[in-house]
Amino acid sequence: MRNSLFIILSFVLFGNLSAQVTGNTHEKSYIEVEGFSDTLVVPDIIYLKIEIDERIDGKTKISIEDQEEEMKKILIANGIKLEDLSLSDENTEIVQVKWKKQVLSKSNYLLKVSSAKEVAIVFEKLNEIKIDNIYIEKVTHSKYDEIVKEIEIKAIKNAKHRADYLLHAIGETAGKSLIIRQNNSNTFPVFNRKSNTADYSNVRGSGIIYEKVEVQFSKIRISSNIFVKFEVK
Repeated sequence: MRNSLFIILSFVLFGNLSAQVTGNTHEKSYIEVEGFSDTLVVPDIIYLKIEIDERIDGKTKISIEDQEEEMKKILIANGIKLEDLSLSDENTEIVQVKWKKQVLSKSNYLLKVSSAKEVAIVFEKLNEIKIDNIYIEKVTHSKYDEIVKEIEIKAIKNAKHRADYLLHAIGETAGKSLIIRQNNSNTFPVFNRKSNTADYSNVRGSGIIYEKVEVQFSKIRISSNIFVKFEVK
């Protein structure tokens, strides 16, 4: 009986040991690397937020509708298409001016332009008709998706290149990929009314002669970082 028990225990222990050795024998070596790529572009789509306030000029109330019509005429005269002008998602606001016992309203518009020059024109011309609550809402690029794809392809190729030259130092090469994970892909920043982009947030209603100021948007960096785990051959 004791001999039988010894045989059974020996079989169990041997079986466990064999399984561990087999597992280690088939475990594959791998290398983990990150690939990075980036580029700089000048935005060619700029969204401007325009706030039109109903206001009192002397004893005359100047309505939002009248100001809107005047704004449209100015935009057309300066080559800016009206189809690029739309009401903002924000609803029209009603403001109670208690000390004047007046109820005034304001509307928000979104205008798409394509260059810093057009931004300067909008600020200058609308300022002349006392529409000076204008802010750079956000910027982007017309080929943004294509640029991101190119950057991501370069990033994953960079990961493969890094794996190859690191393994070459020890006489090995990278095999097929086991894991691919996009760590991040930076997008264009969003600007709000507190931003100082092109210094416009500080010049509303200041009477600056905009055509004498050369406005240029800074290039924006688009980058991609991709993690790849390669089998080692």
